[in-house]
Amino acid sequence: MDVRCTRNTGFYGMGSPIELKKNGEKWIYLNHNQTKELEVTEDQCTVQVSFFLLKSEPLILIDKGQPISIEITMNPILVSNYVIIFIGMLLVPVFHLNIFGILFLLVAYIVFLFSMFKKAYIIKETH
Repeated sequence: MDVRCTRNTGFYGMGSPIELKKNGEKWIYLNHNQTKELEVTEDQCTVQVSFFLLKSEPLILIDKGQPISIEITMNPILVSNYVIIFIGMLLVPVFHLNIFGILFLLVAYIVFLFSMFKKAYIIKETH
């Protein structure tokens, strides 16, 4: 089967390539806004994107006799919440938060990051 992989992750991590794994093994690297055409010999395979600790949910590709296009994007929840929490950290001096308020924001940020590690990227089939 022919697979066309496109990375469309915006400006997040644009300086570093992300790794695309096939069946749990390293397969290819994609740079910012890069597209690669690949040949897969199996009738079915699982693909997953990773970059350091950030990953995507696995996607199963099944050969249906026609080319498959997949697109890799950043999870919009990660992007929007990252911006909100970052702005909250910048507003600490404005609201004169005490140490408990600062610690609360820091803990919320860390919990959010850990919850998003395995779903930071979205990998989906496009038509």
